[in-house]
Amino acid sequence: MSAAPRMDTPDATSFGPLIGAVARRVWGEPNKRLSKPGEMRWGNQGARIVYSKTGAFKDTEADQSGGTLELLRHTCGLDKGGAVAWLVREGLIPDRAREHAIKLHPGQRIVATFLFTDAGGRLLYRKHRIEPGRGDRRKEFAYDRPDSAGGWRWGRGDDQVPYRLADLANAPKDAAIYMAEGEAKADRLASWGLIATSSKDWRAFDFSGYVKGRSVIILPDNDNTGTQLAEKVKADVERAEGRPVIVHLPRLPDKGDVLNWDGDAAELAALVETAPSATAAPADTFPVADLAAWAKVEPTPKRFVMTGVIPEGEVTLFTGPGGTNKSTFGLQLCACAATGVPMLRVAVDAVPALYVTAEDEDRENHWRLRKIANAIGTTLEGLAGRLNVVSIRGRLNNELATFDAEGRLHPAPAFQLLRATIEKTEAKLIVLDNVGHLYVGNENDRGQVTAFINLLYQLCRELGVTIVLIAHPNKAGDSYSGSTAWLNAVRSQIVLQRPEDGLDPDARVLTLGKANYARPDQQLAFRWHDFALVVDADLSEDQRAEVASIARDANDNAVFLKCLAERTRQQRAVSEKTGRNLAPVVFATMPEAKGVGKERLERAMDRLFRLGKIERAELWKGADRKPVYGLRERAGNAAGNGAETRCGNAGNPSAETRATHTPLLRKGTGAAFQGSAPVPEGNDSPTHSSVHRTVPGMILAPGETGFEPLPHDPFEGTD
Repeated sequence: MSAAPRMDTPDATSFGPLIGAVARRVWGEPNKRLSKPGEMRWGNQGARIVYSKTGAFKDTEADQSGGTLELLRHTCGLDKGGAVAWLVREGLIPDRAREHAIKLHPGQRIVATFLFTDAGGRLLYRKHRIEPGRGDRRKEFAYDRPDSAGGWRWGRGDDQVPYRLADLANAPKDAAIYMAEGEAKADRLASWGLIATSSKDWRAFDFSGYVKGRSVIILPDNDNTGTQLAEKVKADVERAEGRPVIVHLPRLPDKGDVLNWDGDAAELAALVETAPSATAAPADTFPVADLAAWAKVEPTPKRFVMTGVIPEGEVTLFTGPGGTNKSTFGLQLCACAATGVPMLRVAVDAVPALYVTAEDEDRENHWRLRKIANAIGTTLEGLAGRLNVVSIRGRLNNELATFDAEGRLHPAPAFQLLRATIEKTEAKLIVLDNVGHLYVGNENDRGQVTAFINLLYQLCRELGVTIVLIAHPNKAGDSYSGSTAWLNAVRSQIVLQRPEDGLDPDARVLTLGKANYARPDQQLAFRWHDFALVVDADLSEDQRAEVASIARDANDNAVFLKCLAERTRQQRAVSEKTGRNLAPVVFATMPEAKGVGKERLERAMDRLFRLGKIERAELWKGADRKPVYGLRERAGNAAGNGAETRCGNAGNPSAETRATHTPLLRKGTGAAFQGSAPVPEGNDSPTHSSVHRTVPGMILAPGETGFEPLPHDPFEGTD
């Protein structure tokens, strides 16, 4: 194809896409007979020319040329300020009362801006390249769009279009489309007179009509990511009935692209001519990796959204017993990703996040997220625009797929809603809570389970997202419920549970159940504290001291009960009354006491009485048939599953549960480095108050402690 002349004018980059619309307003409709794709002509001889691909014009009779602003100066006598005001009045650009709607963090700046217009050249939204990106990223991108007041608002809105849509929409059907990995690269191709767009934000289904029946030349960057993206775009074009051809540019440096290629339009045309035919029907085979292309780039290790825990671009199965705060973990992970702060001192990628829950309503999410924001050092305002929370609790038909009589999967409307939500929010980390609401197939059917996981992997592949799928274990104690296909279908599984000793109801341990991309012998220990998850090192000195005290008390309570059980087994009664059978005195001499002395055992006995764990009662009949009285553990109050409870008027009030936990990922198994906190200890006045108390035997909902405000004022006492 012949290349149009490039006009390097100061305004070609910012106003170039508008030049066709401006020319029509000042010159009328072009001469259709003399015009051709990318080159509109006016006048009987076609002396006035607009090159829509480069955003430039040329008037050969008047010997004038330039960009959009120069066109207005030439035709209307307007200086730069007047030309911009004219564009505002004509509705072609918004009033730039504000330069943009992008929130820049300290040290960041916008280095490039790309305009997305409709087929007629009207501006829909802008894409800004920001350097440096947050976290360890070299760059990041953000969007804004015109608002109704002549300014800008954040995001793309609902009208998402391909880059350089006007060129695509107006190009002849036999013209090839060139796809490069980014807008700046597409602009360079357009400067050579080619129909070009970007593959970076290409939406396979929505944009399929633009490539149907066309030859599409795909130019990958010279790295592994570029190769993978090119293969994905090729598959998308084939599904849209287009004819894709991947052309690898020669002599590119490592990670190079068309912007730093030393070739030109003529050489590119020759490369396309010698590439595999773009007119041949796609072969009916599985996609085969191009090892020759692989040989040109260095492979890259697997990236992680949460270092060593959650691999990027994968579906991670997240399981654990009820009440271990899986929902809190998922929401906090999203909040950390949205702000780019570590999760429990483990590095997390700074990416937009989406948390979808069928378990909790917005009131609970609001409460929990405010606590999480406080714990990680941010605010709800700081999370806005980067974290999106969706509650589908109480909504019917939340299943993502259904299965017919032959067991074939069919995506359900909820799946399309999920996909659209991901695209609109531009989220890259997705947490789905939980599988019980989203999967309605037979959890023991290997084929159905695998098909469902592959449906989620479709989102990972096509939208470039990472998914964490929360699930519950089965009653047999396995770390998942249903067929082993759940584990076989994913590449990563994490398990959240309480430490084995069970003394501290707030302690948690995260382990890697399946880790194809990390060491499986790692664990992360932490605790639930004030509706968020924290490590001990992040607590204040006073809190850590209190934790240590509570952990010691919990141990003493357990020691007392163990000694009491042994004496009961031996039918040797002990008493709470002063004398030779005083329980703390007797227990202090037993090996089961493990060195705990009389005074600590006395305090443990007092706590256990207050908690209703022990009582004085008839134990058995003596040899003389007279009843023997002494201490015993109360029936129904033996150690259970460690679940917490809450009650507004507890007969046996208990003090607030505190926190201990272990920082850092470390090799090996076992519990936290520090001790565990006790079962809640009572106080002396069982009065009804605004602070709720726990009662033995009652079961809490996940994440509850028994200390939440009353339901009539859900945000009472918050910061």
